[in-house]
Amino acid sequence: MTDLALSPRAADERQPVSSGGYLDIAVHLDGTPEDDLRLAHAETLTARCGARLTGLFTNLLPDPALYAGEFGTAAIGQLTDGAIQEGNVTELRLLQRLARLGSPHELRRIEAVPYVLERAVATEARWNDLLVATCPRLDESMRWRPMIEGVMFEGGRSLYLVPPEVEPRAAIRTVLIGWADTRPSARAVAEALPLIAQAAQVHIVTVKEEAHGRMGGAEALADITAHLVRHGVDATATVLDSAGSPGECLLEEADRISADLIVAGAYGRSRFREWVLGGVTEELLSGAPVPLLVAH
Repeated sequence: MTDLALSPRAADERQPVSSGGYLDIAVHLDGTPEDDLRLAHAETLTARCGARLTGLFTNLLPDPALYAGEFGTAAIGQLTDGAIQEGNVTELRLLQRLARLGSPHELRRIEAVPYVLERAVATEARWNDLLVATCPRLDESMRWRPMIEGVMFEGGRSLYLVPPEVEPRAAIRTVLIGWADTRPSARAVAEALPLIAQAAQVHIVTVKEEAHGRMGGAEALADITAHLVRHGVDATATVLDSAGSPGECLLEEADRISADLIVAGAYGRSRFREWVLGGVTEELLSGAPVPLLVAH
């Protein structure tokens, strides 16, 4: 493990943090028990930033492509009517829940078949600063993975992904930034700045790989650290030895420093390669013990 020290000049360049932050935060709601957890995290974030909250209620309609023929047409109609009626009940319950919020808010209902729904959520994400959703694991939350990836690749905004059953913490004191010299990493850090600026400790780490040159990525780490210093953020930089996979190294470091949030770029290589061969994004999505802020 290699620590990097900033020059006195870089430290002197630190400027006060801008008062800007998240103004619009969206939260994914679907009528399941996970809504309460997502809302708890979203409420905490809006309170920290003084933001406005928009609930995106996704009511998934049955896919007509799964039905064919005369009986199939009748069945799809009945299933659609049932889904709409259930959605009405859920929408009323969510409106009552949101009415108890102390911050400005609204609820938007997105009712569509698969593929259309994912595109609609990506559209809504574009005018928000952040979308809070459940981290897709190999459980019921996995069904929303296409929506999460749709926002990641098409929404142009970052995602705050909550691991199942992980309650929000009173404050984000320690942030771990998993840095690589890639566009997704740069996007993630830029999108996370309002939360990074509030943290008491910010640790920037990269995993040493032969392809990163003789300093193992230290040059790029020094630059991004100095950049954050100029934003008023005190940060430390560390190059981790890659004894295991890069994702495992990041998760071990997050545990070691008791991180409250992990910030990382998502899918630095193709999704297909990550699904088949594994990768940092897949390891973080499946194993992160704290919320992830990711961007592509």
